[in-house]
Amino acid sequence: MKLAAFALTLIPGIAIASSWTSPGFPTFSTQETGRFTSHAALTKGTRALTLHIDQQCWQPSGAIKLNQMLSLKPCEGAPPQWRLFKDGDYTITVDTRSGTPTLLLSIKTEPERTAQLAYQCPVWDGSPLTLDVRQTFPEGTVVRDYYSGQTDTVQNGQITLQPADSHGLLLLERAETHASAPFNWRNATVYFVLTDRFRNGDPTNDHSYGRHKDGMQEIGTFHGGDLRGLTSQLDYLQQLGVNALWISSPFEQIHGWVGGGTKGDFPHYAYHGYYTQDWTTLDANMGSEADLRALVDGAHQRGIRILFDVVMNHAGYATLADMQEYQFGALYLSGAERQKILGDRWTNWRPTAGQSWHSFNDYINFSDSAAWEKWWGKKWIRTDIGDYDSPGFDDLTLSLAFLPDIKTESTTPSGLPAFYANKPDTKAKFIEGYTPRDYLTHWLSQWVHDYGIDGFRVDTAKTLSFLPGNS
Repeated sequence: MKLAAFALTLIPGIAIASSWTSPGFPTFSTQETGRFTSHAALTKGTRALTLHIDQQCWQPSGAIKLNQMLSLKPCEGAPPQWRLFKDGDYTITVDTRSGTPTLLLSIKTEPERTAQLAYQCPVWDGSPLTLDVRQTFPEGTVVRDYYSGQTDTVQNGQITLQPADSHGLLLLERAETHASAPFNWRNATVYFVLTDRFRNGDPTNDHSYGRHKDGMQEIGTFHGGDLRGLTSQLDYLQQLGVNALWISSPFEQIHGWVGGGTKGDFPHYAYHGYYTQDWTTLDANMGSEADLRALVDGAHQRGIRILFDVVMNHAGYATLADMQEYQFGALYLSGAERQKILGDRWTNWRPTAGQSWHSFNDYINFSDSAAWEKWWGKKWIRTDIGDYDSPGFDDLTLSLAFLPDIKTESTTPSGLPAFYANKPDTKAKFIEGYTPRDYLTHWLSQWVHDYGIDGFRVDTAKTLSFLPGNS
């Protein structure tokens, strides 16, 4: 009731009036309480714009524009002029619900009319194509298809070529003017792929190591992309002109999850490849060694090189899954309490009321030095767990995002990571006198030797002492 009284005070008489009027427009209709509308067909030109109600005259208080809310004020002086730029069906809407009347001018827009044209595109049947090229290439010119590399000589204005697997697409060029330049990384066309999020070629490996969906937004879970999916898209990449495929690290990652986000809203798996725990094996979610060989061979056949993204400065976090599987670390829980809270498979734990995905850390005893020495071992990493050496504050010794920092600058022989003793599928072998840096470079070199990997993109390179510019 107070709001109604306020409106009556600002606009005397409007609340009890029957209708608004405006020259050239029929009587306004009431759309809802406080809103009044009228329509009229107007011609291009200039006309005065005033509105009237109960013998009171109103006019726009500023410049008159379409589709903008205009305030109204009592008429004064000469009526304002409204310039109409085209013929059309115009609408005036007056709104008094806010207390001060406002005006909205609009014009009915006609749908854009375009000619309806239908074309029947030819469908390639897989056979060679004969093309008339006399308008482009002179008689006797040797013409090459860019995709297949095939050539033919123009005879009677025509050539015949068998397209590559490109749905019949040919890209023709003069063969004698296009000598293939030697490959140069400085001019490579590089396509980066986060493999897990690209193409799922083998759904049977989507839940390796007991990984599973979270049933929420799946922000940090594996989505199924793999090496076989990449192989299925090599023709597409070749057609884009790609000659170097840079893929996220395919090496075995931590099997479990950590809390994702600052609030621990979701489980975060290593789908991105940045939490490596074994550089000698492929992550099962990425596929098999046969899948990798098919990818590399197929890429090389198409003139595409393969780059691995690699992380050498840090390993992955400790997870419940890996602690249980590889028997390192310690819990505050024991016996029946551990069984009740974590069950038979620790990685299946989910937060309960009042907990987040970070809360699993509450069950872990990070101070048990002997238990944590069974993880990587002090000669391999620095971390704030157990009695490991603490991370430093410079690029070479800092702990990035609290991840265990690998001692790549160390000159002390380290042996293999301690938990590899409980990891029968690792291909890592003890080598006398090797440091962490020696092992990492040896393991990466083996992928080049065995599969013909063409190169590596080293993540966070500034944290490695042995790369150019860092030593």
